[in-house]
Amino acid sequence: MPYKRNIVPIVLVLCLGLLFTQANAAENKSSAEGKSSAGGASEQTSTSTPASFWSHRLKFLAADDIGQFRYCDTKPGNVTVRDVLYKISARVQVNLLGEGTTYIQGRGESGRVFNVSYDFTGVGLNERYWSFNLKSFFLGQKFGQHFEVQVGGIEFERGAGTEASYADNDGWLEGYRFRYSGTNHKWLPNQILATVGYVGDFKQPNTFARLHHLSEENHVQILVSKELGKTRDVSAEFDSMQGIRYTREALHWQKLPLFTDDLLVEAITRASDDASFGWSSSLLKTLDRKGRFRPGVFYSDMPKGIFLKGTTVVLMNGDSYALGKRIGPTLRVTPFKNFEVSLFGSGRLDNTPGTRYRGQVTVRYQFADLLNRMLP
Repeated sequence: MPYKRNIVPIVLVLCLGLLFTQANAAENKSSAEGKSSAGGASEQTSTSTPASFWSHRLKFLAADDIGQFRYCDTKPGNVTVRDVLYKISARVQVNLLGEGTTYIQGRGESGRVFNVSYDFTGVGLNERYWSFNLKSFFLGQKFGQHFEVQVGGIEFERGAGTEASYADNDGWLEGYRFRYSGTNHKWLPNQILATVGYVGDFKQPNTFARLHHLSEENHVQILVSKELGKTRDVSAEFDSMQGIRYTREALHWQKLPLFTDDLLVEAITRASDDASFGWSSSLLKTLDRKGRFRPGVFYSDMPKGIFLKGTTVVLMNGDSYALGKRIGPTLRVTPFKNFEVSLFGSGRLDNTPGTRYRGQVTVRYQFADLLNRMLP
């Protein structure tokens, strides 16, 4: 049975984690006892307030409540979307052992397909519907300070880039990931990761209905990233998607001493099977000291066949950017903490099929901090 094959690596990772954690605990206990005996009575009388059960075990990594007005058309007179939509999303981690040494993480979200996490409210052209699914669910195990393994319905890693040239932020992946992180060497990467998994089932948002793909493999990613000082992040990667080879690079440079203070450039090269090249860039400018007003502009050029193998789609990039040559303005206003209003526009510059003009106004409230403070 495929489910029996899938459970073996998960159990193996968990058992290894338990052994490693117990060994670390024993070593730490021995070290603590040695320090206590050498430290005198003053250390023996020190006390600390233990964390509550739920705040120690459960953490909301993200939680969003989003409303949006969106307009899309494909040609003059053919409006496909003129609606009010909503999005609900929460990403939660449950610590099974230690401070997240062994953990389970999941992302619950609205949206019914790989590159869409919004549902229609019924206000506008389209009929309303409700959907909410557990889109990712995986087991994680850390080994020391530098190594980590993840197994299950894991999240995509985009390096210094964005969904413009890689998987949509709302997408899903079943597989295995090994991560090395934490080096402070001048030249060596800050992070190296290898991911092997399955990408597909673009209309199946429920992770439990996709976990049988853990016994398959059609997507490989090898990614390295490096922080160049405090303001620059770079990444480079190799990808194999259903046998098609890609390379992808990205640079994110903040606080530039120019007319703009935030530059992001990313590029992807299809190196086999009808080679092609795509890239995207965005500029942002902060207008006030507190960073509340940030206008910007983006340009994206992603060939329409870059993620096709014959007629089969191997990946979907961000739906806001889509494929083809596109340009548009952006604006983000943050009047107070955890509350954001953003505007996004996109115009197609070529004849790539799909949306011609896209405009949206989004209101977002992030309440993960509130939920974490409410934990008993």
